[in-house]
Amino acid sequence: MAASVILAPSSQELHNRYGDPDLERFMARPGISVTVEYGSDHLACQVLIEPPLPLIRTREQVRQMSSQSVTEILEEIAPMQARGKLTGFYDTAFGLGLTALDYEHVSITRSVGGCCSSKPDQQEVRATVSFKRDVCPRESPLNPFPSAGSVPKR
Repeated sequence: MAASVILAPSSQELHNRYGDPDLERFMARPGISVTVEYGSDHLACQVLIEPPLPLIRTREQVRQMSSQSVTEILEEIAPMQARGKLTGFYDTAFGLGLTALDYEHVSITRSVGGCCSSKPDQQEVRATVSFKRDVCPRESPLNPFPSAGSVPKR
């Protein structure tokens, strides 16, 4: 067992060998992880908020997060006053409630577990933030809508 600990590289060793990461995961709250993908300028481009999952995934039950906690984290990552004007809104429910908000400077999606509901204690399975900056990819795997102009207004 001691040999396996010695063989595993530390975070500092990996940073020294490979440089700064382009992707990191943080524990934002108990039961909620925040994974961030950075642009070439080392600022966040895409953010995924979800219950922590093992790196090598196995079959497991979908875990959920409180909507209130997700809202708090979204405000920490992309404060309302920095998002710009709301330019599009999309809300649907196909077994999983999906809401997409498109702002001038950022796109945000939220996926509610079960069917969408306006209950204050509703649970979410994931949320994403895609920043609209020149160094960030225009097409994001975290954002179900390919470009800012494709989110219909409602």
